[in-house]
Formats: sequence, C-alpha cells, structure tokens
Amino acid sequence: MFDFDETINRKNTACSKWDGQGGEYLPLWVADMDFKSPKPIIDKIIKRTEHGVFGYTHDESALKEIICNFYKKEYNYKIKKEWIVFIPSVMPGATMACRIANGDMMFNTPMYPHIRRLPGEVKCNAIEVPLKKFNGKYTFDFEAMQRKIDDNIKVFVLCNPHNPVGRVYSREELEELVKFCDENNLLLVSDEIHSELIFEGKHIPVFTLNEKAKNISITLTSPAKTYNIPALPLGFAIIPNEEIQRKFKKEIYGVFGHPAVLSVEAFKSAYTECDQWKKELLQYLKENRDYVEERVSKIKGLKINHNEGTYLAWIDASEAGIEYPYKFFLDKAKIKFSDGADFGKKEFVRINLGCPRANLKEAFDRIEEIL
Repeated sequence: MFDFDETINRKNTACSKWDGQGGEYLPLWVADMDFKSPKPIIDKIIKRTEHGVFGYTHDESALKEIICNFYKKEYNYKIKKEWIVFIPSVMPGATMACRIANGDMMFNTPMYPHIRRLPGEVKCNAIEVPLKKFNGKYTFDFEAMQRKIDDNIKVFVLCNPHNPVGRVYSREELEELVKFCDENNLLLVSDEIHSELIFEGKHIPVFTLNEKAKNISITLTSPAKTYNIPALPLGFAIIPNEEIQRKFKKEIYGVFGHPAVLSVEAFKSAYTECDQWKKELLQYLKENRDYVEERVSKIKGLKINHNEGTYLAWIDASEAGIEYPYKFFLDKAKIKFSDGADFGKKEFVRINLGCPRANLKEAFDRIEEIL
C-alpha cells in the first residue's frame, strides 16, 4: 500500500508549484501531484544513474513495443509501431501538429491555458466555442461550432479527458466530433495526456473510433500526468495517416532532440511496472474528488463540476458575490488555485486534487472561514 497521505516538503527543490507561486500560499494550482512517483520508476532511475554514463539514447524500437503492448492491454486495440512518433511532451507536439494544418484553429472553452496559447505559438487565429451543459454535463455544442466554422479553420483541438471540466467523452460524442471534423475538412488534434486518470466511464482514444478518425487525427499523450513525472519529459504522437505523419515529421525535424536517458527509464517503468500504484492512486484521487464535492456542497455560492476523470476540478464561484474568485482566495485565504480567467471563465477557479487530503481539508477550512 502506498501512503498518499504522506506530506512531502517540496520547498527549495526548484519546484514550480511550491517555489514558483509568488508567495506563501497553499498551492492547489499547476497540474502536478504532491505524491512521490511510483517506486519502480525511482528504482530504475537510481540504477541508471549508478551506471554513470549519460550519452545519447537509442531505444525507440523497445519503447514502441511497450506502447503497442500498453494500448492492447488498456484498450484492446492493436496499433502499429509505424504510427508512433516521439515528442518531448504533449504541448510541443500540439504546437507542431497545429502548424502542419496551415490555418486557423477551433477549440472549446473553458480550456486549459496552454491550448489557449497555441494560436500565438502557431501564429494563427482561434475560434473559441463554449461547451454547453446538457443533463448536468458539459458537452460539445455542435450547432454553435457549425455556425462558427469557416474556410480558414483547418484544425480542431480536443482535450479528452477534459481539463478543466473533468469530462470523459462518450463514444457517441466522439463519433459526432469526428463527423464534424471530417465534414469540415479539419485535422483533429487530440490531447489525451489524462487518459489513464479515469474515475467513471472509459477513455476511448480518438483514433480507435473508426477509419475516419484514424485518417484525420493526431493523438498526443505521455505518462507524465498519471505517474507524476512531468520533469522527466517524454511523450508520443500516434499518427496512422502516412501523409499527415510525413508532414508532422518534417515540421519537427531538427527541433526535437533525443529523449533524455532518465526520461526513457521512467517511461518504460511507468508502462510496465506501475499498475498497482496507479490503481491505488485512482482510488485515492476519487476519494479526494468526493471529499471536495462534499465540502463545496456545504458552502453557499460555490458549485463544483462532477469529475469523471483527471485530478483537476472546476469550481464555479459566480453566485458567491465575489468579483474575482482567484484573487479573492489568494488574498483572503492564501490559497493559490488556477485562475479561471486563463481558461476563459473569470468567475471560476480550477483546483488540483493531486495532494494529501490534509491539504484539501486545510483549504476548505480556510474558505469556510472567509465566506
């Protein structure tokens, strides 16, 4: 049994979450977790460092075999090694994927900030279309998306599971999205980095849906979020369409270097040795989600979206009489959430559930006191 209640002092470790937050706050913002990574990963890294030589890596075939086995085990889907292209992490991959579309992009809001920064990185325009609420769940508003489409839009960026609203989209929703992209000649770029962090439902990799999905999509993912190794960056793109893959490889040529040797060790271990740790993590995160939902339900003016996946939750403070919730909680409670304005909704904040439950208790004790 792993002790997810253990408090680990991350201060003075060049840690963005704790050392880079601009003050003495309880940090519940940036998307990494306050848990030690799985012991098999740590052991592999220690063993590799003891070797003492850190030259260029050459292990692509073995890594691709691990990915193929993982997708067969998790999704009962056989992918080909030739579809896999290694990238430093998901967002550099997304930037390059959007560049090859050579046009404007569309995505839904709220959306996490790095995707909202993509237009600046790609140097294109973005059409933001709000998700709609249906039966209490956020989902695509295809009528609004169709109204906003024009000939300049060449790519749709999907985040599934969704950050920040925690949706795990159903097969029907994803099939309708593929149909929308296909009919409007859009490249579908799918960020699936949270795909293993599922509490309800089942994640469906977009390229597995049907032949259309396979032929118009670039799927981007990484073990970084699930196994808490974002500072050991290594991800991959799955691109079944040969022409799209050719363009992608041309775009990244000379930009993306060799995978770092310790990242390779962490990657291999994550996908082959950490199932039990992941199982315990998911149970703990689910209990954190339930705990936070209960606490929020007792605070007048706050509401929280029910997460089907991810350790990031979306809190609505629009009825709390607070002009700017992020700044209010920062100043009055000394809690650093992620600012909803960065996601397109100033009246919201995003909370990171990937921490010992004591941190969440402390946060909501403070919130109850000031509200």
